Amino acid sequence: MRLAAAALSFLCAVAAHAERFVELGPTKAQRDSSAAALDFPFTARADEELTGAAVRIVFAGPVESLEVLVNDERLALLSGDDPHPPDIPVARTLLADRNTLSLRLRDRQGRCLARPAAWAAVRSIGVVLQANPVPLPNELALLPLPFFDRGYDASATVPLVLGHPPSRDEVRLAALVASWFAVDAPIPLAFDARIGALPDARAIVLVGGSADAARLGIDPLRGPSIRMIDHPAHPESNVKLLVIGGRNGEELRAAVESLAARTARLTGSEAMLAAPSRQPASPPYSAPRWVPSGRPVPFSQYPAGSVFAHEGNTPATMSVRFRVAPDLWIWPAEFVVLDLGYSERIPRGAIPPRLDVEMNGYYLATLPRAAPGKPERVRLRIPREHMRGFNQLLVHVHYPDPDPCTAAPVWTSGEPPRVEIAGDSVLHVEDLSHFANLPDVSAFAFDGFPFTRIPDLGETAVVLPERPSPAELSMAFSVLGQLAQITGKVGTRATFPPPSETPGDRDVLAIGTPDDNALVFRWGNALPLALQGKSARVQRTVRPLDLLGGPEPLLEAPISAGRVAVVITGTAMPRFADFLGYAQSRGRGGDLLVLAGPERAMFRIGGTFGRGELDGWTRLRWFLATHWLALPPVLLAGAVMLAAHGRRFLARRMRARLALGEAA
Repeated sequence: MRLAAAALSFLCAVAAHAERFVELGPTKAQRDSSAAALDFPFTARADEELTGAAVRIVFAGPVESLEVLVNDERLALLSGDDPHPPDIPVARTLLADRNTLSLRLRDRQGRCLARPAAWAAVRSIGVVLQANPVPLPNELALLPLPFFDRGYDASATVPLVLGHPPSRDEVRLAALVASWFAVDAPIPLAFDARIGALPDARAIVLVGGSADAARLGIDPLRGPSIRMIDHPAHPESNVKLLVIGGRNGEELRAAVESLAARTARLTGSEAMLAAPSRQPASPPYSAPRWVPSGRPVPFSQYPAGSVFAHEGNTPATMSVRFRVAPDLWIWPAEFVVLDLGYSERIPRGAIPPRLDVEMNGYYLATLPRAAPGKPERVRLRIPREHMRGFNQLLVHVHYPDPDPCTAAPVWTSGEPPRVEIAGDSVLHVEDLSHFANLPDVSAFAFDGFPFTRIPDLGETAVVLPERPSPAELSMAFSVLGQLAQITGKVGTRATFPPPSETPGDRDVLAIGTPDDNALVFRWGNALPLALQGKSARVQRTVRPLDLLGGPEPLLEAPISAGRVAVVITGTAMPRFADFLGYAQSRGRGGDLLVLAGPERAMFRIGGTFGRGELDGWTRLRWFLATHWLALPPVLLAGAVMLAAHGRRFLARRMRARLALGEAA
């Protein structure tokens, strides 16, 4: 099998003109609605100025007539006969800082048109934006600008520059910087490692002395500090460098560890940093972004990022997004109970909405009407196969408007309709145990498990080659940054041992090839894929091995029973994000993930082992449920024991009856 790796690149708006496509909709609720018009706000990044735009619409089927407006100015009237009509340009004079794209359904006579699921014929709605960069001041308080805009970007790749080939401790410091920068990012982040040279783009730069500063063409630092400066090639622009470090390696370590502790206030163009005090170790399952499982937790105490209310009579979706420990063990129960509270405020003259509840893409129920002015509660059962580490509970609000073409509200009171999810709603996971059937490629790729079990990575060892390549460093920084995003905590206690050692008391993340990483070479015969130059060959192993990888093996580590290792290797090193997404598989879990070009496939090659705490009876039942070949001998042994017990019982009864006969 030949494995192709994805190229890693970073595009930055450093020229006088940047163009990008932003998809706006429609959502599932909008596709199912009978609304005659849909509105979509759009804007540019906070560090750019819109200079032009074009509307791009893709149809899945014909529509009678679709009117396209921007800021209430008509641009075009489409019929939907062409599934991919040309982009519709928007004049610069129509654009403002904040804009609205409006779509209205019309019939052939130009009258307003509405019918159920009218928007199902529209596959995609978006805008192509052209923008010029706006110069930014050197101000740390603007972070994460200019690297990404929380309200605009859907993902970002951030270059991370090292002044010279790093030692293992310097790799650890760079990984801490990546984790610190990623921990509060609401979007997927990747990092592009560079050594000894600045990219022609905004970047984070680590400086460990005057030699590094001179090599990169920037001014040396005055001490342990963080500084925002102009890129030497782009003065007075929005292309900035975030420089972290000091006059030597010790000051670099003090600056990075201060940032990782997240106690310093960053304002101005430069902030001096002091070494932080030693932080206590994190206990298991204490990740700030995980909903605790030891007690009932209401929705109001979930981490931020949810939408609990909707006002107006337009279709919308309320969402509750949350993480739980990925190893919450629901079996043998079939469901998790959701105690959901909600309320409706429906003015006189308005038609009440239909509320559909969805969990992780699966329909659960349609909620009954709530009494006016009174909260309503329902108990929903969520099948265990629909629960994940990261979960999305969606409540779709559908308004069956009898006169959707009217522009004025149909209610007669002063307040619009309002639907709200109660903050005291509870997902009951407090009685669940922690147990996982490992190895599981999806648990690592999407939840970072088992590494994230200890949020500061106190039981994680990261093993890189002695001289890691930029691609291998990029993979390590991206993975550790994602682990910080999952837990909400920087992994300050992860260790970076040399590849000549085999960590025996930690879970292992190994990155590299057998040619440059001695640990991967030593484990080569245990892996299901043998790398040979630019190709990979499937090989048989002597014992069952559990693997993850693209070709990223996740295996029960040969270092210590119950520990897990993740090996990221291959003929070339792609981006970590390329492993995420749909993978062809025969089951939900697997121990081998193969990335070949744009395609992913997941397999179960080896056996599994349980890790966690279960009571003895549940553990026995699970063992028998997953090892059915053990049932015949267990049943045979049970039958033999039952026969022996029955024989003794019958013999006693017979002797007792004979004794009674003799006495008579």
